[in-house]
Amino acid sequence: MNILELFEMNRERIVYSYQPDGEGESGKVAYLFADGKASVLSKAPDDTGGRYAFKACKRVEECVQKNNLPIKFIQAWH
Repeated sequence: MNILELFEMNRERIVYSYQPDGEGESGKVAYLFADGKASVLSKAPDDTGGRYAFKACKRVEECVQKNNLPIKFIQAWH
């Protein structure tokens, strides 16, 4: 699971911090309007292999497509 929190939003990008398993230091992912996709700005130290960052990017892309940008939310998967 990830905890995602809106960090920055402007005309160029939307940045969310993500915290793997709700513990430790966060990483950041950004959706760039010019590219139309999300990418990793900084990987969380505990995110071995970047799995959590990848999931966060996909979720942020979905949020932008649905025009639903929550301030803070939990992303869970099984």
